[in-house]
Amino acid sequence: MSPELIDLDRPTKRRGRTSKPAVPPPRPGTRLDLLDLAPPCIAALPAILNPCIEESPATVMTRITLDWVLQGTPFDLLFERSAEGEYTREFTLEHLVLVMLDVVCGFHPSTRSAFLGRQLQLIASLSAFYGKLNRLSPTITAEVVRHTAMRCRDLIAGAGGLLPEPIAGYSARILDGNVLAGTDHRLIPTRDTRSACLPGKSLAIYEPASGLILDLIPEENAHTQERDLLKEVPVSAGEVGILDRNWCVRTFLFRIARAGGFFLARRHQTTLPYEPAGPRKSRGRCPSGKVHEQEILVDDPEEPGLRHRLRLIILELDEPTREGETAIVLVTNLPETVSAIDGCAADRGRWGIEGHFQVRTDLLNCEIPELGYPRAALFAFGMSAVAGNALAVLKGCLRVEHGREMAAEVSDYAVVTEVARIYPGMMTAVPPRLWPKMSDRPAQEVAELLNALAAGISVEWMLRVRRGPKKKKPQRSQGKQYHHRATKKLLDAARGKRPPRAG
Repeated sequence: MSPELIDLDRPTKRRGRTSKPAVPPPRPGTRLDLLDLAPPCIAALPAILNPCIEESPATVMTRITLDWVLQGTPFDLLFERSAEGEYTREFTLEHLVLVMLDVVCGFHPSTRSAFLGRQLQLIASLSAFYGKLNRLSPTITAEVVRHTAMRCRDLIAGAGGLLPEPIAGYSARILDGNVLAGTDHRLIPTRDTRSACLPGKSLAIYEPASGLILDLIPEENAHTQERDLLKEVPVSAGEVGILDRNWCVRTFLFRIARAGGFFLARRHQTTLPYEPAGPRKSRGRCPSGKVHEQEILVDDPEEPGLRHRLRLIILELDEPTREGETAIVLVTNLPETVSAIDGCAADRGRWGIEGHFQVRTDLLNCEIPELGYPRAALFAFGMSAVAGNALAVLKGCLRVEHGREMAAEVSDYAVVTEVARIYPGMMTAVPPRLWPKMSDRPAQEVAELLNALAAGISVEWMLRVRRGPKKKKPQRSQGKQYHHRATKKLLDAARGKRPPRAG
């Protein structure tokens, strides 16, 4: 039985009285007025899309963003440049990208469902598709993420949705690692163990100004030390890497410095010994505690006799961390024009990448248990990065049209679930052949269209709910004396009711 449809404009009865839901009045230039105020390129959209534009502009924005990003990506060229023994016969790289995007975005519940939904069985069998997916080189995955991220950044910049850099005048990059969760034991070599089978890991380079993962370094062997992958991390002049203590390795830090870049890393006591080069000086306070600074000398392990003069920033915390640390120590080669307090603020914002990974894990299906082969699992993880970058484009347009503070309160869950619910029906009503080809249009024009659509999103219905403080977990019994309990008795005991007398 299908659920009853409720008309929000129709009065509803509740407990003998008539009431009407409180619906926020539409803002000028939204919903029906949007079609008249949008730029000329919105007229190229099919008229059948008008109901979707009025009721779910975010879904139309998702389609336009993915269309412009993917159609402008030379998949054949990327495949030829990065393939390691693979070849193209029936299925192309674009087929793999489209199917896995359908899965990670929630448009289809499984790879098989997405494969059949796109009618790829008319090209070749499902087993041939899985064979292609399982052998896809991780280098190809990285190339797809890198190229599509640049196109997403062009849209955000064209829309005017870039955030200020954590350190003014420097392009910030945040590096973090991620280990994929264990997969199902479907492969024959994995069936004789109860241990989790990990399909791989990766390093991601995140840009806080755009909210994009700009680069991905996938690794098939999940037991590989993450620091061994640092040699593959690209570094550029003028960029500042905001790094966790795991990446505080002298060879990596000084490679950044030799390339003309900068770093701001939490110091690791073992990997970065130093010699003081001056007294410790007080630099004031930040919201977390007192800030001090000191000049230090650090030996270069690759060039004997060479010593680098760096800055040590010490933050004495007012309250210890969850691990019991009372101070946070940062090491940087940034010039003195960047204050120690600004460095502490930038390090605190490093946790933004953790939230990005959480969204991809909870909402974008970045880990698919059915894909046991490492290369297939890493490709799905890479496509979740592409989907997350498309979500970053939507959020950038929301910042422009609704303000930075309001856009920050929009729930990612609300946006992703609405798009996943409406997108398949929209694509059924308007097949891909009826959509205009967006890749021929410049980024600025497409960005203006996305901004016009973002103005029609009723963000009042999509705000996230702030949770209260976490409650202390109760101490549970082991269940050795009582193997089962009656829920009613537990509820009665909590209410203070006494059990009835026997007899």
